Amino acid sequence: MSRRALTLAAMVLILCASFALPPHGARAAGIPPPPGLLAMWEGKDGASVRAALRRYASEGETNGASAAKRLEGGEAAWWLGVQDARAGRADSALFQWRRAMRLRGDFDEGFALIDALFRRGRPADVAEAYGVAAVLAEQSALEMPRRAPEAHARLAWALHLRGRSDSALVEIHRWGEALHSRPMWTRRFATIELAAGEPAAAWRWLATLSARTRQRDAGVESLLVRAQHVLGYSDERRKAAVDLVGERIATDEQRLAASLGGRFETARAKDGFPLRWLAVPAAAGTPKHPPLLYVLPPLDTLASVDTLAASLAAAGYPVVMMAPRGSHGALGTGASGPEAWFGREGQFHARVAVDAAQLMDLLGRRGVAPGGVWLVGTPGELAPVALELARTRGARSQGGPGIPALLLVAPRLPVVEVAEFRSRLGTVGTRTFIQVSPEEPDALATADLIARATRPGQVRVADSGLAGRGTAIFRGEPKIVQRFLAWLAEKPAAH
Repeated sequence: MSRRALTLAAMVLILCASFALPPHGARAAGIPPPPGLLAMWEGKDGASVRAALRRYASEGETNGASAAKRLEGGEAAWWLGVQDARAGRADSALFQWRRAMRLRGDFDEGFALIDALFRRGRPADVAEAYGVAAVLAEQSALEMPRRAPEAHARLAWALHLRGRSDSALVEIHRWGEALHSRPMWTRRFATIELAAGEPAAAWRWLATLSARTRQRDAGVESLLVRAQHVLGYSDERRKAAVDLVGERIATDEQRLAASLGGRFETARAKDGFPLRWLAVPAAAGTPKHPPLLYVLPPLDTLASVDTLAASLAAAGYPVVMMAPRGSHGALGTGASGPEAWFGREGQFHARVAVDAAQLMDLLGRRGVAPGGVWLVGTPGELAPVALELARTRGARSQGGPGIPALLLVAPRLPVVEVAEFRSRLGTVGTRTFIQVSPEEPDALATADLIARATRPGQVRVADSGLAGRGTAIFRGEPKIVQRFLAWLAEKPAAH
């Protein structure tokens, strides 16, 4: 019975953490929320959350700590590691995730620890990653099948790095099908296949990667040429294979731009990296409104934004859809794909915010945003970009706020960062519209937590009640966009 109780406690921790369930949801089910999770829900800012988590982690390490305390301590250490990693404190994150493994040993901290060790890449790091991955792969097959593909994928990469590519290939054959198309794993699996003597399997994925990276990634091109030579293919065949995918990507982009009456444009950021965006003008004869700068979702299709852009343009709002570094053709040194930012999300958000500010200035000089007034929208995990722009540019123009309103579409934040996000949003005071749908319960929970403790009327959460994920939510029916437009037209309450 004690083992069953321990298992139930662990399941509560995992479920609450995975979905950032609000306190009333856990209490309504008759299950008290873990204290660390409650601290993250109700914290006034990031510092208060960190202080509470440190306390719970320390309590879990005391001599004689109960099983429940150890689980709570492991949960706290896991989130401390997440907070450290997103702030760029890589060594501190490693310390916390090792601590969480000792106390709780869950897949979340295990995967995070393995990935961080891979990024460091020293022989001792790879050896440690292999040891953790082997344990998690065995456990997943027996106890948590839904985590098995990711566990075995990490084991495969560790085996390859240790010179056992044949064994790594066995892992891929059995478990890798569900992950092969994910950016984080496509290159790794192709590398393993090539090293283990399956160049034909690697060829297809490498040709796709070459097209996606617009042939700007030297590492991918080198692997593709190796596969070509092993297979005895000609240069013309390699070019044809890449062009087949590349032309499809280009055709889809141009079709979208034409359907919206817009065009893709490029410029250089101050550090020389290419900026890329799709500019959609407001419909002729419509009232003039501030433009919306919307950061494109890195892992979603361009087509997902079509309804939102078309509806806003029809209502008189120009739309500028900016590609973040590493996606949708915004490719260059250090960021030839979205996987370049895995484990460095904090740096990614800061870099995208800087790029967006430079693009706003560039287009402002062209007369796109009279008075420097912009609306800003972001999808999913990019919510911190919108907040940073509101913080740094929110009061730039003399005639009013430089960014009077934010649009957050299905925002997803690690629950450990919600209190700090909410605190900063409250300090900035920018009106914020959050659009969610029932298909993304984690985003719905995040929206609920963001809306707490902000001033009345600052945050509006709208649930479509229909199908749709990410920016594609707006495809559900016209009233979803109309609700956002009506909110924009409202006169903000005086405070």
